[in-house]
Amino acid sequence: MSFYFTDQIQQSFNKIFHQCNKDIAWAGKAELDALVKLDEEGQKVPGIGDVYAILARVYSGPQFTWIEAGFPEDDTKAYSYLHTAIRKGSAIAILQAMRSSGALTPTIEKELPMTKDQAFQRVYEGAQKGCSYCAYAIANVFQWGDYRLLPSAQKIVNEGEPSGVVHFLKSLFVQVDQRRLGPKIISIAQQWLHKSAAAGLVIAYRNLRLIYAEQNNKAMEEQVIFEGAAAGLPLMIYLAGDICKSRGKHERALEYFERGVTMNNGMCLREAAEYYAKPCESNKRIPQDIQKALKYYERAAISPDYLDFNDHAYVTMQTITLRTLNIDGQSQDWSRIAHLLQQPAIYTLDTIWPYLAYVFTFKKGNTHAIRTAIECVNKASKCYDRYGSYDYADHLWQLAAGYCYEIGAFTKEPDLDQAVTFYEHARESINRLNTRNDNCFGTGEPLVIPDEASERLEAFELVNGHYQYKEGIQQSSTTCNPMPPAWPQNSVDVLEIFEDSTTGWRTNRYDWNFIEREWDTQKYLSFIIYDNRQSIENVIYDVYSIVMFHNEDKNSCTIYLYGYIEDTSRQDENVDPRVYEMRYFKEMSIPEGLGLIKRFYDTATLPVIDESWEKQYKNTTPPREYVLTCDNDIFYLNQYEYPNQMIKDALEGVANGKYNIIEVRPSSLDDQCISYYIERAKGKNLRIRLYATVDEDNVYGFERDSSNLTSINYWIQESITSNKLPDLSDWDEIKKK
Repeated sequence: MSFYFTDQIQQSFNKIFHQCNKDIAWAGKAELDALVKLDEEGQKVPGIGDVYAILARVYSGPQFTWIEAGFPEDDTKAYSYLHTAIRKGSAIAILQAMRSSGALTPTIEKELPMTKDQAFQRVYEGAQKGCSYCAYAIANVFQWGDYRLLPSAQKIVNEGEPSGVVHFLKSLFVQVDQRRLGPKIISIAQQWLHKSAAAGLVIAYRNLRLIYAEQNNKAMEEQVIFEGAAAGLPLMIYLAGDICKSRGKHERALEYFERGVTMNNGMCLREAAEYYAKPCESNKRIPQDIQKALKYYERAAISPDYLDFNDHAYVTMQTITLRTLNIDGQSQDWSRIAHLLQQPAIYTLDTIWPYLAYVFTFKKGNTHAIRTAIECVNKASKCYDRYGSYDYADHLWQLAAGYCYEIGAFTKEPDLDQAVTFYEHARESINRLNTRNDNCFGTGEPLVIPDEASERLEAFELVNGHYQYKEGIQQSSTTCNPMPPAWPQNSVDVLEIFEDSTTGWRTNRYDWNFIEREWDTQKYLSFIIYDNRQSIENVIYDVYSIVMFHNEDKNSCTIYLYGYIEDTSRQDENVDPRVYEMRYFKEMSIPEGLGLIKRFYDTATLPVIDESWEKQYKNTTPPREYVLTCDNDIFYLNQYEYPNQMIKDALEGVANGKYNIIEVRPSSLDDQCISYYIERAKGKNLRIRLYATVDEDNVYGFERDSSNLTSINYWIQESITSNKLPDLSDWDEIKKK
């Protein structure tokens, strides 16, 4: 039964927000997308404004849904859908916009189909009837202070449930003590959040926990955590497990963490991996399972959720350690290890340098880069001097150092004596590690790690106090850790997705039949080009990735090319061109997409980019990205569908006194940019100040008054689109102070 939405919309909403099953949630989203498509085709859909409002929240990011759902975050679509929802009469969308930074643009403020207070009254009525989302929206009004802008909400705060003319008149003249009202406001928010959660909205438990945590009410915070865990919210499942762990209830804690693992929650993956890797964590009540620990550490290392930077670094290094130590028969997979070494978080750890030295020196799943290898060897050596032994990591960087001396990378001439010295150190490290029973995971058994150093030492013999190659040998070699020999290993590896996750692992399985078979079961495949980068002249250069993404209807795909582009607007030959990361993408049929990938696989040939491909900058600040500010509100114009109309409406707003000042300026002041600052002047005139930045030392300012909004808008549009100044002959120059 629905209390606010239509029954059809309510069913789809429940699939997304009333449980935490990813497949069901995506099915609910697909149903709402289908309603939007009907609306775009001109069919009448009851309650369509609310459909757009719900989808706007879905596209606003994981903090507005639940992160394990894996919904794509798309600010442009979120704003577009929210604005459409408002225009189509959704009251709940208006309350959402009040909670969304940059949503109430000057244009939308003009087009509101009802007042904000009327929207509050309509949603409040739905909340009283039992709508979970309406109750949540009403709670937000009070929890985050929006009630101050809504007369109806202020009445609730001041009078409880005001009624009659007397209460209304009283509310106009009584000055409310905000300190006295604070607890009451929070109590109102709590009341509606409890109702929302009881009606099925699982994300309401997040807000409730936050309120009780701020009140330092440990008992109620814990109660909310366990209720949220019972409802299936992954964050609460982790917190419930953490409470049990802190009380020594390890078996119960692991039950919670395993529940979170099934939902791909990174924190639960980390905690479960710790239990299986280190039995001492549970006083050995949970049997050690190295294979399961490795699997969970790997998934945690790439999980896109609540793990912080340090947690990502920790689980990544745990994965690397397990992958390299051959514990429990786990083979070394240097393709995966090389991928792990690209995780940004571990660059905060000194322990990364030996591994990087090894992969760059010996081309283990990465490009052969001897200069980078030398830098990593030097950093690893300094860390060794500072901290002492890294055990297996010592073996790696000493091997790399030995090889660099062997090929003359350090001294320009081979130094075999130094090479042998480092290889011998590496052999000592591996022998020491392989004979110890007290390894870091407490398995109680010696490790059996391949001894690459001993194999390389077989190439040398001592003659007259110096080492030289044995007869017939030109360079040391090893059979340890072989990489696949066949092309395209030097150009491409394939991202393999696992367990219905949107994240996965690069694999060294390059067989085309494998790739084609995987495409039938995975959402996307990615060809990561880390050597022999390809470029398309005057379009995109150094393409580093090609991604084939299954569209939701499963009958089509989108191909993405990721690379770089230069900003050619700079004319100074002495200034290096600015480089931007960007992508081209195009939707096509499945056979077309696979054909494109197959051509690249066979011949390393990129497709022809014509006007049917779309271009999108990946940088946070592409060339001359402009913002509009209205008093204290900031709007990034590239995120909106109709920026020109927004500027026009903002000009009308400052002309009629709604805004004190508006600005149209680059989001970051770079070379040759033009900025406008506009405020009321005498009479009907506006005062326009224009600043033209030539470089960091030269900024020129001009000003004039004008009442012609059309002309002002034209000047601004020309500057944004073409970086052109208006005719400044009748402008006054602003003198530098």
